[in-house]
Amino acid sequence: MKSSTPRPPIDWPNHLIAFFSALFGILIAFGLEEWRDERSQKELAQLAFENLRKEIQMNHGVLHESVKNNKQHLTDFMSILTSLNNELSFNGTRKEADSINQHFNKIIFIDTKATITPQPLPVFLSMGNLNIPSLQTSAWESAKATGALTWMEYEKVLSLSSVYNDSRIVDELAEIKRLWRSSEKIKNKNALSTLLSEMLQAHLNLERELEEFDTFVNMLNAMD
Repeated sequence: MKSSTPRPPIDWPNHLIAFFSALFGILIAFGLEEWRDERSQKELAQLAFENLRKEIQMNHGVLHESVKNNKQHLTDFMSILTSLNNELSFNGTRKEADSINQHFNKIIFIDTKATITPQPLPVFLSMGNLNIPSLQTSAWESAKATGALTWMEYEKVLSLSSVYNDSRIVDELAEIKRLWRSSEKIKNKNALSTLLSEMLQAHLNLERELEEFDTFVNMLNAMD
């Protein structure tokens, strides 16, 4: 009869130490990976925010510059209506026509060589050369597509959304474009006078809406 070899006692303390060491190692590894992911997402959000701020500043500048220039053009344009007859021909002298052509070369042209008679001179309108602003949204769409917005502070997302989803500014821009397209149908002085007044009013409305837009832009510029 063979004698059985006694089994050595299990070293429970060392086993427990090894088990918990492995467990802690796994937890630490998961924690580090989560920390890296979180840091990466925050860096993505910060980069997206900087791109959004640049895009907003660009839109801000374009809107204000366009409104300023177009208001001046429209006001000046209205000032020469008294020199046009109802068929939109020019009643002034060729010298006056040349001066107007030089000042309004992008939106009005008086043909001083079209006829040998002193007046009236034919007038060609090109309202389409007014600067109609268009908002850029590529950075906004990219931030939504990459999920960068979910890693931004609530105040940032709220301000960004207010800037990019301002329906009143979009509506005013759409109205200006509608009026701009309708300029091709202008055939007489009264219709032109009405169009110029409506376009000027649309720009004044847009200028008013930009006041709130400016508030959110300033808030975003102050954020880190």
